[in-house]
Amino acid sequence: RLLEEAMNASQQGSPTKFTYESDKKNRQSYVSQQAVEAGDDPNAVDDEGLPLVYSVERIATFWDSKPEQLAERWSRFLRISTPFVTRFFFSLVNNRLWEDEADLAKQAVDNLTELGPTFIKLGQVLSIRPDVLPAVTMRELSRLQDSIDTFSTEEARSIVEFELKRPIAEVFSSFGETPIAAASLAQVYRAIVRETGQEVAVKVQRPGSLSTVSKDLYVLRRLADVTQPLIRRFTNDETDYIALTETFAEGLYTELDFRNEALNALKMQKLMKERAAPEVADRLVIPSPLLELTTRRVMVSEWVNGVRLSTLPQAEIRDLIAIGQEVFLTQLLELGFFHGDPHPGNLLKITEGPDTGKLCLLDFGLVAQVPEFDRDIIVASVVHLGTQNWDGLIDDFVSLGFLAKDTDRGSLIPILQRVLGPYLRGGGAQSFKGANFQALTQDLLKVNLEVRFSIPPYVSLLARSVATLEGVALQGDPGYQLVSQAYPFVVRKLLKNENRQSFSALRELLYDPVTRRLRPQRLSTMLQASLGVIADSGKQAGFIDFDTAPEDGAPLSEVVSFLLSAKAANLRPLLNAELCYGLDLGLRRAGRRLRTSVREFLQPRIPFFGIRLPAPPLLPLIVPLESSGGSASSGVKLMQVEAVLDAIFPPLTPSDDVDLDTLSEAARGAFFGDDHAGDAPEFSPFSVQTLLSILPALGLQMGGSGAAGGAAADVAKALRESLTVPNLRSALVDEVLLAVAQELLRTWRARLAVAAAAAREG
Repeated sequence: RLLEEAMNASQQGSPTKFTYESDKKNRQSYVSQQAVEAGDDPNAVDDEGLPLVYSVERIATFWDSKPEQLAERWSRFLRISTPFVTRFFFSLVNNRLWEDEADLAKQAVDNLTELGPTFIKLGQVLSIRPDVLPAVTMRELSRLQDSIDTFSTEEARSIVEFELKRPIAEVFSSFGETPIAAASLAQVYRAIVRETGQEVAVKVQRPGSLSTVSKDLYVLRRLADVTQPLIRRFTNDETDYIALTETFAEGLYTELDFRNEALNALKMQKLMKERAAPEVADRLVIPSPLLELTTRRVMVSEWVNGVRLSTLPQAEIRDLIAIGQEVFLTQLLELGFFHGDPHPGNLLKITEGPDTGKLCLLDFGLVAQVPEFDRDIIVASVVHLGTQNWDGLIDDFVSLGFLAKDTDRGSLIPILQRVLGPYLRGGGAQSFKGANFQALTQDLLKVNLEVRFSIPPYVSLLARSVATLEGVALQGDPGYQLVSQAYPFVVRKLLKNENRQSFSALRELLYDPVTRRLRPQRLSTMLQASLGVIADSGKQAGFIDFDTAPEDGAPLSEVVSFLLSAKAANLRPLLNAELCYGLDLGLRRAGRRLRTSVREFLQPRIPFFGIRLPAPPLLPLIVPLESSGGSASSGVKLMQVEAVLDAIFPPLTPSDDVDLDTLSEAARGAFFGDDHAGDAPEFSPFSVQTLLSILPALGLQMGGSGAAGGAAADVAKALRESLTVPNLRSALVDEVLLAVAQELLRTWRARLAVAAAAAREG
């Protein structure tokens, strides 16, 4: 079939007809096209007639008119690849594929290197695709480098002059004699702008890159058209290789437009300044491009003196990778606009100038965009994996396009439990102390062998970014765990987002699915994580662990400030409900003392002797009755004070006692930490005067006198006075207590209505 394709491509006037297309769900482009959005013509062509924006049809039309050049490229491709293909099928037929895998992988890498830049880039992308290739092959591919000779400085200067339409001496007062960096598609020179004296980096595209790359991409697309139906015919592999090829092709083709790269960098600069956390934005530098000196094949940007992160001592790597991680997570989960190729050469520590010590991020040729819906699903999937909600995780995979809607859940869930369970708390994770993202993707391959996954093409961009970032981090900290280190960011996103998806994930994270009550340890860990304080990775019970709290937590003032900020918008309704429930339980526990206090308060004393006289009978309370609809009043009922107190503050059941202790533990952990174990919130009984002052708020009147209606503010004031811990009493602001008081009033009125109705029936 490959020979047939090569023969067809060599025939003049034989237009390309692709037999197969990518699956419809995979055709959405995720590659940032800022130049087109800025007004560049998407149908523009270069001097040869090649399209400047990727289009498989227009590229095919161009090369259909040049059969001789295609024949030459096909000939080279077949000459290099045929020995490998022959050996591969020999191993397959003789059942030696696994024995020969390492040698085959090495030969494949050698072939890709010989085929040139396009195929080197392809190998680098495949090196992080466990759904496409086995582990041994991926490890071998990971050693692929851009091993290519530099082109001459004379050629580079000619390209600069052609693109800028001026002699190079008019633009630059100094231009390097040799490149300071070189790769497969471009090389970089150090220069000084004549007009301003600014030191800059000049990136110059390799001569003929567009022609070479477009020709290779054409060959790859025809190759995919041949291989995908064969793979699906003889295996159960559902990977959309055509979509994978086109996503790779669009990304690589777009990297050849340096004006698009400059606009990507400017947009990233703007978004990070506006929406990243200040402590992150202040330590990040994205060199500014000079748009007036930037074209499709030449990019000029400010010069930065720095060294690669991967070459630094471990302590410095740990410090800066924390910033890099926040930068990447902000890009992926907050902005939906992320750097698609953060390899070690693109991450620098600045060593000179006012930005010394900061992280520098280079090369925005490949930037991907992720829709908000997908971003929310990614966050939810982390929660579902951490809580071992396998049904929820499968729903996420279906939403992201990993699985078909009709996937057999009954057979998939046991497989997920077996493969992913060991990475989770309580799943035998102690043996996975060295687990990381790359190990996790390797084990996902085991799932892929049993239940077919169809990983969307854009995930290759995401996985490559994550794997590269983690690889650098592991050099600084061999125990680095990506998901646990990213937990604070995920928590802050869950707490801030006000959409249904995030709120649902937050509830799942905080509430026990069996008891439906708050998990105190998890609340404590979440609040501390929201402030960037997490447990040491060596103490965590799994690659994903939502429960291990840090030994030294953030102080109460910071926790409270966070809770009252816009960053915790999602959490406050849940905590208000729990606070209301906890205060009610606490007051009910103190209810018997309160009942006695009322009686003692009304007992007169003989002056100077302190002798109590018998208490006079208490006037009954007038309790309004609700109609069957629960809204309008339907008469009144006289009830004794003791009966009213019993209705409002019924005795705790054993289950209620457990809940109160649990909530007290949650408050102690969340607000005070283990060093203040004695500061758990407790409640003193309302004073009798306070009780009498809030009865009108319940709509009650004593002895037929007094105004009903009252205000929740009175109850809020009484609640504040009932808390025995001073710093908690001062921390709960009026708006919180007022909301809680309103909810308590609704609860108490409902209990009174039930008791009054029962008394009337009696």
